Amino acid sequence: MKSLRIYQCEDSVDGIFSAIYDAGISGYGHEYIRIQPVVNGQSSELELFADYIEVEISEKKVDSVLKAIREKISYEAYTYVMRVVISSEPDRADVIYQFITYGFTIGAKITEAMQLDCVRRMFTINRNVNNEINRFVEILRFKEVQKEPSLLLAVMEPKHSILPMVTEHFADRFNPEWFIIYDKTHHEASFHNPDGRWEIRILTKDEEEGINKLNEVEEEYSGLWKVFFDTIAVEERKSHERQRNMIPIYLRKNMPEFE
Repeated sequence: MKSLRIYQCEDSVDGIFSAIYDAGISGYGHEYIRIQPVVNGQSSELELFADYIEVEISEKKVDSVLKAIREKISYEAYTYVMRVVISSEPDRADVIYQFITYGFTIGAKITEAMQLDCVRRMFTINRNVNNEINRFVEILRFKEVQKEPSLLLAVMEPKHSILPMVTEHFADRFNPEWFIIYDKTHHEASFHNPDGRWEIRILTKDEEEGINKLNEVEEEYSGLWKVFFDTIAVEERKSHERQRNMIPIYLRKNMPEFE
C-alpha cells in the first residue's frame, strides 16, 4: 500500500491548477493523491503517514492544465472546471483533480458519468455557482454615487467568487457607463470605464473604506425601490417562506427594498 500524498497549494485558482499539474505528472496514482489548498496560511489537521508536498505556482503549469482539459477532454468539461474552481467549497480542488483524471481516460463523456462520485459532486457545485450568478444578475442594485462624471456602484456579498461573470453581464448592458461592482465577501472589485474595458483587483483596506464611504451616499432613486416594494405587496398573500426561496436572506443585504 502506498502512503497518501497531499499536495498543499495556495488557495487560489492558480494555486489549485499548479497543484493539479504537479500531481498529474507525478504518476503516483490518483487514488493516493489529495489536493489541499492552504487558507490564510493555515493548513487543516495533518494526516498520519501522509507525505506533504508544497506546490510552487507557475503560469505555465496553469496554462498546460487548462489547455489539456479543452483539447483532451472537452470544452464542456472545461466550463465545469472553471465554474467549480471559483466556488467556496472546501473540497473543490480535490474534486476537480479526480474529475480531470477520469476525464483523460473517459474523454468527453465524463460530464455524463454520474456513476462517479466526483462527477456528481462537480455537477452539484457547478449548479450552485450558476444559480448564484443568475440570482445576482437579477437582483444586483446600482446607485449613482457621483454626478460628474456619473459613477455607478453596486455592492454584493456572494458565497462564491463570481465577480468576473457578473461584471461581464453588466459590462455588456452598461457599456457607456463608469461603474464599480464591489464584492465585499472576497475584498475585491471590478472597475468598468465607458470604452468597454474593465478589470478586477484585490482591494487594500483604504480602498475598501473609500468604497464603503461612496456606498453611504443617499441616491434619490433608492427610496423608490422601498415604495414600489410596499405598494405592490398584498398583505393577505404574503408568503415569507416563498420569498426566502426566491431571494435567500443572504442576498438581501444590499437591496434597498429590504432595508
